[in-house]
Amino acid sequence: MSSAPFARDPDLARLLDDGYDVTIVAGHVLVKHIPYVTAAGSVEYGFLTYPVTVAGDAILPQCAHEIWFGGAHPHRASGTPLSMASANPRTVTNGIDAAFMLSSKPQPEGAYPDQYTKVTAYVRILSHEALAVDPTVTATPGGSWAEVDDDSPFVYRDTATSRAGLAALTARFHAHRVAIVGLGGTGSYILDQVAKTPVAEIVLIDGDHFENHSAFRAPGAATFDELRAHPLKVDYYRDHYSAMHRGITAHGAFLDEDNLDLLSGVSFAFLASDDATMKPPVIAWLEARQVPFIDVGMGVEEVDGRLTGLLRTTTSAPGARDHIRANGRIPAGAAAPGEDDYSRNIQVADLNALNALLAVIRWKRYLGFYADGTAEGFSTYSIYTNDIANEDRP
Repeated sequence: MSSAPFARDPDLARLLDDGYDVTIVAGHVLVKHIPYVTAAGSVEYGFLTYPVTVAGDAILPQCAHEIWFGGAHPHRASGTPLSMASANPRTVTNGIDAAFMLSSKPQPEGAYPDQYTKVTAYVRILSHEALAVDPTVTATPGGSWAEVDDDSPFVYRDTATSRAGLAALTARFHAHRVAIVGLGGTGSYILDQVAKTPVAEIVLIDGDHFENHSAFRAPGAATFDELRAHPLKVDYYRDHYSAMHRGITAHGAFLDEDNLDLLSGVSFAFLASDDATMKPPVIAWLEARQVPFIDVGMGVEEVDGRLTGLLRTTTSAPGARDHIRANGRIPAGAAAPGEDDYSRNIQVADLNALNALLAVIRWKRYLGFYADGTAEGFSTYSIYTNDIANEDRP
């Protein structure tokens, strides 16, 4: 079922964000996995429940002090029964019966100010005794995070955003369709970050297979069986990140002038391919359709037994594009013989990740999620000096 009704209720949304296992069943709020002490002195898990009125997508507040408990008669850690529990059965639905009513009136009001305060007050009473017996028990397992609004791009609830109070800012990602061209070391880390934003769709384009060397400069850890399957990179990453984000489309092809329609409908593009020959037609296609994009690149070489080099982030947006041609900010065309051969190109996972993060941060600044005081079109990070240099400011 969708959690849309109670996810939009501020009290119940707070419970979800805290990690409580909350559902609505047959007109009752059901909070599962509540630790309590039995008459035998052991710790078991029960549930709390109370009736509510669901009207469309809204839940009418129910803050009366009574709540029902499913489980055996709860006791104190000392062995005495909790006096607030009385035998007063309530059936939620078939197979879900609460045997006891709990009554603890807050003073002097006699009722709780909201549902969040009501539920957490009773959880504290029960779990306080359980924690005295077993300090490892918890009432917040996060069990209901798999239930999200039907229109959410995520498979489970984004509690990080709501807990941080960033919902209004995060809305700036909504409706965006983001393409990532090239799923090598840098492109895969770009995906890792974009997949954690509520963009509507992520389009992956790459014709390469996921190889052994790919695993050592990619986020996460591939299994041996996955490597043996020799999947296309786009399929491998789509399958992995679809566990978190819906709307990931995989195109197992190298982008060139013959299949630029794969970019149709995108609102932003990350170009993370090392193939400089394909960039001119791709850039021309994006510019003709007023699509902003970021191109990334890194050049690393060994000097005196140590690695040095630069990471590059080039941003092109409507009204600010001339710099990428006038200053050669994006390598394009065939490389000179013996130069920049992919088979000898040094790739290191931490540098790939940093290159990706710099690009994603620049994207978020462009969208207005982060403050942007420079709006630079070109920046480089130097390994040797540990400096970031911004150029091509407006």
